[in-house]
Amino acid sequence: MPTAIIMAGGRSLRMRASSGQEHKALVKVLGVPMLERNLLTLLSHGFGTIYLAISAEERSLLAFAGGRACQLARAGSAQVKLFVERQRLGTIGAARAIRSTADNLLVVNVDNLTSLDLSALMKHHRATKAAMTIATHFEQLQVPFGQVFVEKGRVVDYREKPLLPVLLSSGTYVLSKEARLRIPLRQPFGAPDLAQLLLAQKRKVESFFHSSPWIDVNTSSVLVQAEKLVGANFKEFELWRHRPEREIAILCVVSGTKVATIQGSKHQILPTMRVLTRKSAPLEVATNLLAKSHMRVTKLQSLVSFDELDSRSRVRTRYHIFVAQSLTGAMQTGYAAPKKVRWIEADELSSIVPDLHGHTRTIEYLRRHIASQDSHLVCN
Repeated sequence: MPTAIIMAGGRSLRMRASSGQEHKALVKVLGVPMLERNLLTLLSHGFGTIYLAISAEERSLLAFAGGRACQLARAGSAQVKLFVERQRLGTIGAARAIRSTADNLLVVNVDNLTSLDLSALMKHHRATKAAMTIATHFEQLQVPFGQVFVEKGRVVDYREKPLLPVLLSSGTYVLSKEARLRIPLRQPFGAPDLAQLLLAQKRKVESFFHSSPWIDVNTSSVLVQAEKLVGANFKEFELWRHRPEREIAILCVVSGTKVATIQGSKHQILPTMRVLTRKSAPLEVATNLLAKSHMRVTKLQSLVSFDELDSRSRVRTRYHIFVAQSLTGAMQTGYAAPKKVRWIEADELSSIVPDLHGHTRTIEYLRRHIASQDSHLVCN
Protein backbone atom coordinates (compact mmCIF):
# COMPACT_ATOMS: atom_id res chain seq x y z
CA MET A 1 0.00 0.00 0.00
CA PRO A 2 1.34 3.50 -0.85
CA THR A 3 2.75 5.90 1.73
CA ALA A 4 2.10 9.63 2.14
CA ILE A 5 2.96 12.52 4.41
CA ILE A 6 0.75 15.50 5.21
CA MET A 7 2.80 18.62 5.90
CA ALA A 8 1.22 20.58 8.78
CA GLY A 9 4.33 21.88 10.52
CA GLY A 10 3.93 25.55 9.63
CA ARG A 11 2.99 28.28 12.09
CA SER A 12 -0.22 29.25 10.24
CA LEU A 13 0.48 32.96 10.72
CA ARG A 14 -1.76 34.27 7.92
CA MET A 15 -4.77 32.19 8.93
CA ARG A 16 -4.38 33.10 12.58
CA ALA A 17 -4.07 36.78 11.72
CA SER A 18 -7.39 36.69 9.88
CA SER A 19 -9.51 34.13 11.74
CA GLY A 20 -8.23 33.53 15.29
CA GLN A 21 -5.75 31.34 17.11
CA GLU A 22 -6.62 27.98 15.56
CA HIS A 23 -4.04 26.34 13.30
CA LYS A 24 -5.20 26.19 9.68
CA ALA A 25 -5.08 22.40 9.74
CA LEU A 26 -8.00 22.48 12.20
CA VAL A 27 -9.98 25.17 10.36
CA LYS A 28 -13.16 23.62 8.98
CA VAL A 29 -14.25 23.71 5.37
CA LEU A 30 -17.97 22.90 5.26
CA GLY A 31 -17.82 21.25 8.66
CA VAL A 32 -14.62 19.22 8.18
CA PRO A 33 -11.11 20.29 9.35
CA MET A 34 -8.62 20.60 6.49
CA LEU A 35 -6.35 17.97 8.04
CA GLU A 36 -9.27 15.53 8.14
CA ARG A 37 -10.22 16.32 4.54
CA ASN A 38 -6.69 15.55 3.35
CA LEU A 39 -6.58 12.39 5.44
CA LEU A 40 -9.90 11.14 4.06
CA THR A 41 -8.72 11.83 0.52
CA LEU A 42 -5.63 9.71 1.10
CA LEU A 43 -7.72 6.91 2.61
CA SER A 44 -10.05 6.99 -0.39
CA HIS A 45 -7.03 6.36 -2.64
CA GLY A 46 -5.86 3.40 -0.58
CA PHE A 47 -2.83 4.87 1.21
CA GLY A 48 -1.85 2.49 3.99
CA THR A 49 0.70 4.55 5.93
CA ILE A 50 0.16 8.27 6.45
CA TYR A 51 2.67 10.45 8.29
CA LEU A 52 1.56 13.72 9.87
CA ALA A 53 4.31 16.32 10.28
CA ILE A 54 3.30 18.71 13.06
CA SER A 55 5.19 21.29 15.09
CA ALA A 56 5.84 20.43 18.75
CA GLU A 57 4.31 23.81 19.64
CA GLU A 58 0.86 22.91 18.25
CA ARG A 59 -0.71 21.03 21.16
CA SER A 60 -4.30 21.16 19.88
CA LEU A 61 -3.25 19.89 16.49
CA LEU A 62 -1.19 17.10 18.03
CA ALA A 63 -4.17 16.07 20.15
CA PHE A 64 -6.42 15.97 17.08
CA ALA A 65 -3.85 13.95 15.16
CA GLY A 66 -3.35 11.47 17.97
CA GLY A 67 -7.09 11.09 18.47
CA ARG A 68 -9.51 11.67 15.62
CA ALA A 69 -6.93 11.24 12.83
CA CYS A 70 -5.64 7.92 14.18
CA GLN A 71 -9.20 6.64 14.68
CA LEU A 72 -10.17 7.48 11.11
CA ALA A 73 -7.01 5.86 9.76
CA ARG A 74 -7.74 2.62 11.62
CA ALA A 75 -11.30 2.67 10.33
CA GLY A 76 -9.89 3.01 6.82
CA SER A 77 -7.48 0.08 7.29
CA ALA A 78 -4.47 2.40 7.46
CA GLN A 79 -2.15 3.76 10.12
CA VAL A 80 -1.18 7.30 11.06
CA LYS A 81 2.36 7.98 12.25
CA LEU A 82 3.05 11.30 13.96
CA PHE A 83 6.28 13.12 13.27
CA VAL A 84 6.77 15.97 15.73
CA GLU A 85 8.92 18.80 14.36
CA ARG A 86 10.99 20.12 17.23
CA GLN A 87 12.76 22.52 14.88
CA ARG A 88 11.58 24.14 11.67
CA LEU A 89 12.21 21.94 8.64
CA GLY A 90 10.61 23.99 5.87
CA THR A 91 7.99 22.73 3.45
CA ILE A 92 9.64 19.41 2.64
CA GLY A 93 12.36 18.73 5.24
CA ALA A 94 10.13 16.29 7.16
CA ALA A 95 10.07 13.99 4.11
CA ARG A 96 13.71 13.11 4.91
CA ALA A 97 13.43 13.22 8.68
CA ILE A 98 10.71 10.54 8.90
CA ARG A 99 13.13 7.99 7.39
CA SER A 100 10.37 6.15 5.55
CA THR A 101 11.48 2.99 3.72
CA ALA A 102 8.82 3.41 1.01
CA ASP A 103 10.15 3.47 -2.55
CA ASN A 104 7.99 6.51 -3.30
CA LEU A 105 6.47 9.03 -0.91
CA LEU A 106 3.50 11.29 -1.69
CA VAL A 107 3.80 14.74 -0.12
CA VAL A 108 0.71 16.92 0.37
CA ASN A 109 0.33 20.26 2.13
CA VAL A 110 -2.46 20.50 4.67
CA ASP A 111 -3.66 23.89 3.39
CA ASN A 112 -4.13 22.67 -0.20
CA LEU A 113 -7.51 21.24 -1.10
CA THR A 114 -7.81 19.49 -4.44
CA SER A 115 -9.59 16.59 -6.09
CA LEU A 116 -6.67 15.59 -8.32
CA ASP A 117 -6.27 11.86 -8.90
CA LEU A 118 -3.55 10.89 -6.44
CA SER A 119 -3.49 7.30 -7.68
CA ALA A 120 -2.84 8.48 -11.23
CA LEU A 121 -0.10 10.81 -9.93
CA MET A 122 1.65 7.91 -8.19
CA LYS A 123 1.30 5.73 -11.28
CA HIS A 124 2.78 8.46 -13.50
CA HIS A 125 5.73 8.88 -11.13
CA ARG A 126 6.51 5.17 -11.16
CA ALA A 127 6.12 4.89 -14.94
CA THR A 128 8.52 7.78 -15.63
CA LYS A 129 11.04 6.66 -12.97
CA ALA A 130 11.49 10.25 -11.90
CA ALA A 131 13.33 11.39 -8.81
CA MET A 132 10.58 13.93 -8.14
CA THR A 133 7.17 14.48 -9.69
CA ILE A 134 5.34 17.79 -9.22
CA ALA A 135 1.58 18.05 -9.69
CA THR A 136 0.93 21.14 -11.84
CA HIS A 137 -2.07 23.10 -13.04
CA PHE A 138 -2.95 26.43 -14.65
CA GLU A 139 -4.24 29.36 -12.58
CA GLN A 140 -5.59 32.61 -13.96
CA LEU A 141 -3.52 35.35 -12.31
CA GLN A 142 -4.21 39.07 -12.70
CA VAL A 143 -1.31 41.27 -13.76
CA PRO A 144 -1.47 44.48 -11.65
CA PHE A 145 -0.31 46.64 -14.58
CA GLY A 146 -1.28 47.34 -18.16
CA GLN A 147 0.05 44.80 -20.67
CA VAL A 148 1.37 46.26 -23.91
CA PHE A 149 1.82 44.34 -27.18
CA VAL A 150 4.39 45.77 -29.59
CA GLU A 151 5.32 44.83 -33.14
CA LYS A 152 8.24 46.60 -34.86
CA GLY A 153 8.14 49.43 -32.34
CA ARG A 154 4.40 50.06 -32.77
CA VAL A 155 1.81 49.35 -30.05
CA VAL A 156 -0.77 46.98 -31.51
CA ASP A 157 -2.74 46.24 -28.34
CA TYR A 158 -3.07 47.47 -24.77
CA ARG A 159 -4.84 45.46 -22.06
CA GLU A 160 -5.37 46.82 -18.56
CA LYS A 161 -4.61 44.35 -15.74
CA PRO A 162 -5.24 41.21 -17.81
CA LEU A 163 -5.82 37.71 -16.46
CA LEU A 164 -3.06 35.41 -17.68
CA PRO A 165 -2.79 31.62 -17.32
CA VAL A 166 0.29 30.61 -15.32
CA LEU A 167 1.43 27.01 -14.81
CA LEU A 168 1.81 26.50 -11.06
CA SER A 169 2.82 23.82 -8.59
CA SER A 170 -0.22 22.27 -6.88
CA GLY A 171 1.78 21.75 -3.68
CA THR A 172 1.63 17.97 -4.14
CA TYR A 173 4.72 15.91 -4.92
CA VAL A 174 6.00 12.36 -5.19
CA LEU A 175 9.57 11.76 -4.03
CA SER A 176 11.73 8.72 -4.68
CA LYS A 177 14.19 7.44 -2.08
CA GLU A 178 16.93 9.03 -4.17
CA ALA A 179 15.30 12.45 -3.95
CA ARG A 180 14.59 12.20 -0.22
CA LEU A 181 18.19 11.32 0.58
CA ARG A 182 19.27 14.61 -1.01
CA ILE A 183 17.24 16.63 1.48
CA PRO A 184 19.57 17.99 4.21
CA LEU A 185 18.88 16.71 7.72
CA ARG A 186 17.94 18.97 10.63
CA GLN A 187 17.59 22.22 8.69
CA PRO A 188 14.81 24.07 6.85
CA PHE A 189 14.42 22.97 3.26
CA GLY A 190 11.65 23.73 0.79
CA ALA A 191 10.13 21.95 -2.19
CA PRO A 192 11.55 24.58 -4.61
CA ASP A 193 15.00 24.02 -3.07
CA LEU A 194 14.73 20.29 -3.69
CA ALA A 195 13.57 20.73 -7.28
CA GLN A 196 16.45 23.11 -8.01
CA LEU A 197 18.94 20.75 -6.36
CA LEU A 198 17.74 17.74 -8.38
CA LEU A 199 17.78 19.74 -11.62
CA ALA A 200 21.32 20.94 -10.92
CA GLN A 201 22.37 17.32 -10.38
CA LYS A 202 20.73 16.28 -13.67
CA ARG A 203 18.11 14.18 -11.91
CA LYS A 204 14.71 13.67 -13.51
CA VAL A 205 11.95 16.01 -12.32
CA GLU A 206 8.57 15.26 -13.90
CA SER A 207 5.38 17.28 -14.17
CA PHE A 208 1.96 15.70 -13.66
CA PHE A 209 -0.51 18.13 -15.23
CA HIS A 210 -4.12 18.11 -14.06
CA SER A 211 -7.18 20.33 -14.39
CA SER A 212 -8.91 19.28 -11.15
CA PRO A 213 -10.32 21.89 -8.73
CA TRP A 214 -7.60 23.23 -6.43
CA ILE A 215 -7.24 25.95 -3.82
CA ASP A 216 -4.61 27.09 -1.31
CA VAL A 217 -6.37 28.04 1.94
CA ASN A 218 -4.32 30.45 4.05
CA THR A 219 -6.72 33.22 5.12
CA SER A 220 -10.34 33.52 6.22
CA SER A 221 -11.27 35.24 2.94
CA VAL A 222 -9.89 32.31 0.94
CA LEU A 223 -11.78 29.97 3.27
CA VAL A 224 -15.05 31.34 1.86
CA GLN A 225 -13.81 30.60 -1.65
CA ALA A 226 -12.79 27.10 -0.58
CA GLU A 227 -16.30 26.33 0.66
CA LYS A 228 -17.76 27.52 -2.63
CA LEU A 229 -15.27 25.39 -4.56
CA VAL A 230 -15.98 22.23 -2.54
CA GLY A 231 -19.74 22.80 -2.67
CA ALA A 232 -19.74 23.33 -6.42
CA ASN A 233 -17.63 20.19 -6.95
CA PHE A 234 -18.94 17.96 -4.17
CA LYS A 235 -18.85 14.80 -6.28
CA GLU A 236 -15.08 15.20 -6.67
CA PHE A 237 -14.37 16.34 -3.10
CA GLU A 238 -16.95 14.54 -0.97
CA LEU A 239 -17.36 11.11 -2.57
CA TRP A 240 -14.83 8.30 -2.32
CA ARG A 241 -13.62 6.42 -5.36
CA HIS A 242 -15.42 3.21 -4.37
CA ARG A 243 -19.04 2.48 -3.52
CA PRO A 244 -19.95 2.78 0.19
CA GLU A 245 -21.21 -0.01 2.44
CA ARG A 246 -24.57 1.73 2.88
CA GLU A 247 -26.47 4.82 1.76
CA ILE A 248 -28.86 7.10 3.66
CA ALA A 249 -31.26 9.82 2.55
CA ILE A 250 -31.87 12.84 4.80
CA LEU A 251 -34.71 15.30 4.26
CA CYS A 252 -34.33 18.91 5.44
CA VAL A 253 -37.33 21.26 5.46
CA VAL A 254 -36.46 24.95 5.70
CA SER A 255 -38.44 28.15 6.09
CA GLY A 256 -36.44 31.32 5.64
CA THR A 257 -33.46 30.93 7.95
CA LYS A 258 -35.06 28.17 10.03
CA VAL A 259 -34.95 24.39 9.77
CA ALA A 260 -37.63 21.98 10.98
CA THR A 261 -36.57 19.59 13.76
CA ILE A 262 -38.39 16.96 15.76
CA GLN A 263 -38.77 17.69 19.46
CA GLY A 264 -37.52 15.00 21.79
CA SER A 265 -34.65 14.06 24.05
CA LYS A 266 -32.35 14.78 21.12
CA HIS A 267 -33.31 16.98 18.19
CA GLN A 268 -32.69 15.75 14.69
CA ILE A 269 -33.35 17.12 11.25
CA LEU A 270 -36.93 16.51 10.11
CA PRO A 271 -38.27 14.01 9.64
CA THR A 272 -35.79 11.14 10.00
CA MET A 273 -33.01 9.48 8.10
CA ARG A 274 -33.79 6.46 6.00
CA VAL A 275 -31.37 3.73 4.93
CA LEU A 276 -31.58 2.90 1.24
CA THR A 277 -32.12 -0.63 0.04
CA ARG A 278 -30.40 -1.99 -3.04
CA LYS A 279 -33.45 -1.28 -5.18
CA SER A 280 -34.36 2.16 -3.81
CA ALA A 281 -33.12 5.46 -5.24
CA PRO A 282 -32.19 8.42 -2.97
CA LEU A 283 -34.79 10.77 -4.51
CA GLU A 284 -37.53 8.16 -4.16
CA VAL A 285 -36.75 7.64 -0.49
CA ALA A 286 -36.61 11.40 0.20
CA THR A 287 -39.95 11.87 -1.57
CA ASN A 288 -41.53 9.21 0.64
CA LEU A 289 -40.09 10.87 3.74
CA LEU A 290 -41.58 14.16 2.65
CA ALA A 291 -45.01 12.59 2.09
CA LYS A 292 -44.97 11.09 5.58
CA SER A 293 -44.05 14.43 7.14
CA HIS A 294 -47.37 15.96 5.98
CA MET A 295 -45.67 19.31 5.42
CA ARG A 296 -46.54 21.64 2.59
CA VAL A 297 -43.37 22.46 0.71
CA THR A 298 -41.99 23.50 -2.64
CA LYS A 299 -40.29 21.05 -4.99
CA LEU A 300 -37.70 18.76 -3.43
CA GLN A 301 -34.06 19.58 -4.28
CA SER A 302 -30.91 17.50 -4.09
CA LEU A 303 -28.47 19.56 -2.04
CA VAL A 304 -25.35 17.39 -1.72
CA SER A 305 -24.04 13.87 -1.29
CA PHE A 306 -21.01 12.97 0.79
CA ASP A 307 -19.24 9.93 2.24
CA GLU A 308 -18.72 9.66 5.99
CA LEU A 309 -16.39 7.11 7.60
CA ASP A 310 -17.55 5.97 11.04
CA SER A 311 -14.41 5.67 13.16
CA ARG A 312 -16.08 3.18 15.51
CA SER A 313 -17.98 0.82 13.25
CA ARG A 314 -15.57 1.34 10.32
CA VAL A 315 -18.59 1.57 8.03
CA ARG A 316 -18.51 4.12 5.23
CA THR A 317 -21.90 5.67 4.58
CA ARG A 318 -22.99 7.84 1.68
CA TYR A 319 -25.46 10.52 2.75
CA HIS A 320 -27.80 12.09 0.24
CA ILE A 321 -29.13 15.42 1.55
CA PHE A 322 -32.37 16.80 0.16
CA VAL A 323 -33.94 20.15 0.96
CA ALA A 324 -37.46 21.52 0.52
CA GLN A 325 -38.74 25.03 1.22
CA SER A 326 -41.79 25.24 3.47
CA LEU A 327 -44.65 27.14 1.88
CA THR A 328 -45.61 30.42 3.56
CA GLY A 329 -48.84 28.99 4.88
CA ALA A 330 -47.07 26.14 6.59
CA MET A 331 -46.11 28.36 9.51
CA GLN A 332 -49.32 30.36 9.75
CA THR A 333 -52.12 29.82 12.25
CA GLY A 334 -54.63 27.25 11.10
CA TYR A 335 -52.16 24.92 9.41
CA ALA A 336 -52.09 21.47 11.01
CA ALA A 337 -48.34 21.11 11.35
CA PRO A 338 -46.92 17.73 12.35
CA LYS A 339 -46.71 17.13 16.09
CA LYS A 340 -43.43 17.77 17.90
CA VAL A 341 -42.06 19.93 15.07
CA ARG A 342 -39.90 22.81 16.18
CA TRP A 343 -38.34 25.46 13.91
CA ILE A 344 -34.70 26.20 14.72
CA GLU A 345 -32.40 28.86 13.29
CA ALA A 346 -29.83 27.19 11.04
CA ASP A 347 -27.00 28.87 12.97
CA GLU A 348 -28.23 27.22 16.18
CA LEU A 349 -28.50 23.67 14.86
CA SER A 350 -24.97 22.65 15.79
CA SER A 351 -25.72 23.30 19.48
CA ILE A 352 -28.75 20.97 19.62
CA VAL A 353 -28.12 18.31 16.98
CA PRO A 354 -25.74 15.51 18.00
CA ASP A 355 -22.53 15.43 15.96
CA LEU A 356 -23.37 12.05 14.44
CA HIS A 357 -24.27 10.55 11.09
CA GLY A 358 -22.94 13.33 8.93
CA HIS A 359 -24.91 16.06 10.74
CA THR A 360 -21.93 18.44 10.85
CA ARG A 361 -21.57 18.55 7.09
CA THR A 362 -25.34 18.57 6.60
CA ILE A 363 -25.66 21.65 8.78
CA GLU A 364 -22.87 23.50 7.02
CA TYR A 365 -24.33 22.82 3.58
CA LEU A 366 -27.74 23.93 4.86
CA ARG A 367 -26.29 27.17 6.21
CA ARG A 368 -24.64 27.92 2.89
CA HIS A 369 -27.83 27.09 1.00
CA ILE A 370 -29.92 29.37 3.21
CA ALA A 371 -27.37 32.21 3.24
CA SER A 372 -26.74 32.25 -0.48
CA GLN A 373 -30.32 32.08 -1.79
CA ASP A 374 -28.54 31.73 -5.11
CA SER A 375 -29.52 28.77 -7.23
CA HIS A 376 -26.11 28.39 -8.85
CA LEU A 377 -24.60 27.58 -5.44
CA VAL A 378 -27.05 24.77 -4.83
CA CYS A 379 -25.66 21.41 -5.88
CA ASN A 380 -28.14 19.60 -8.08
